[in-house]
Amino acid sequence: MKNFGIAFLFLTSIFSYDKSFAQVLDSALANDFSVCIRHIVIEGNVKTKPQVILRELLFAENDSIQFKNLNRNLSESKLNIINTGLFYSVVFNLKNWEGKNIDLYITVEEKWYTYPIPTIDIFDRNFNSWYVEHNHDWERLQYGIRFLQQNLRGRDENLRVNILFGFVQKFEAAYEIPFIDRKQSFGLQVKVSYIRSKIVAFETRNNIEQFYFDADDFVRKSLVIQSDFTLKPGFYDKNIFTAGYVHSTVEDTIPKLNPVFFLNEKKDQQYFALGYSFIRDNRDIKGFPLHGSYFEANILKMGILPDDNINMFSIQATYSKYFSLGKNFYLSIRNKLKFSLPEKQPYFTQKGFGYKTDYVSGYEYYVVDGQSFWLGKLNLRYRLFKIELNNSEVHSPLRASKLPFALYIKTQVDAGYVKDDFYFQNNSLNNSLLIGGGPAIDIVIFYDINFSFEYSINRLGESGLFLHLSTFF
Repeated sequence: MKNFGIAFLFLTSIFSYDKSFAQVLDSALANDFSVCIRHIVIEGNVKTKPQVILRELLFAENDSIQFKNLNRNLSESKLNIINTGLFYSVVFNLKNWEGKNIDLYITVEEKWYTYPIPTIDIFDRNFNSWYVEHNHDWERLQYGIRFLQQNLRGRDENLRVNILFGFVQKFEAAYEIPFIDRKQSFGLQVKVSYIRSKIVAFETRNNIEQFYFDADDFVRKSLVIQSDFTLKPGFYDKNIFTAGYVHSTVEDTIPKLNPVFFLNEKKDQQYFALGYSFIRDNRDIKGFPLHGSYFEANILKMGILPDDNINMFSIQATYSKYFSLGKNFYLSIRNKLKFSLPEKQPYFTQKGFGYKTDYVSGYEYYVVDGQSFWLGKLNLRYRLFKIELNNSEVHSPLRASKLPFALYIKTQVDAGYVKDDFYFQNNSLNNSLLIGGGPAIDIVIFYDINFSFEYSINRLGESGLFLHLSTFF
């Protein structure tokens, strides 16, 4: 045992904890041998409190771990820390082997946590719709500032403030406390948002949004107040209980143009809502996963009190699976289902395809509204390269000495179906199988900023180049 301890100490002196080191460890001892994590030493955390990092470990000080499970425990713990989004790099080192005792050194490199970002936003649903359909009209842009303070007080708390102007104005503030108890199981988030707009999509015709614009007045105003109470008993499961209040109003012209905008020619819509979400997240890197799985189920009831002028119920479920095929090939499958009642819903509230990430490739210019839908996405990626750009000699507020950067080529196939019992007469894509896809390029920076350039062809024979951006902002 003494000889092995010397050999083990030698290995830990020349290896950081990575795949090659894990293979050495796995083959070194019999399965019934255990090690004790005597001390856990954290280095590089200038602002982050140690308990934020320790919470993500599958073990604690003085825990014994069977050697056959050591590789898995260290790998999963490292990914948990990376997925907090607080660090550019996380390195594990095993040191000071004595008998069955060993020390774990965790070295982190913190991100830049304060982001006051001057912002130009697109009012339209996506970049492609603004650039092509609306002839990249500069008046349809919002301008202002987005302020994000991550890791407030060093406890992984986030403060977001968005102030945007233009003919669509948005004032929003959100504060997230991931854990409010000593055991770090319960969390809280509060969000307030106020939007007023001189333009509004009052109906969908031929699966194209129809807009009403008033240069002299704000056509629509919306106030949203929401609080989320979270329960996270382990590393991969999260329960979210949501309560919210929504009040939206439009000027008199809108219900005349579309009497079912809020239903029954109403000019306002106000209600309380209750919701519950369950999330099981087993992805390796949340911002751009290549391995693992993700499951989310949501239940939402809109209209709780007798005075609420809406009564809707919806259920959604999403499941994604990510595979490594070897030799830098990766496969991902995503399925999403939505079901909602009643059949007759306000135009303003019911959503189908064309919003955020719910779209079929090649149909970015269209809106397909309905009460229920199914969406499936299949992606096959090949990683051309993955590098870490040396930033140590650059005077930058990002402070990271190495900036991760990766480039993938991919092919994708999407399919979806929107069931619509109310708005289908003037929209031929409703109640129809939609298929689209094509080649694409993904550029990934910092693990959580993804630029996707997609050339897609849809079932109508239409094709085009589409840009999609995903970021932690």
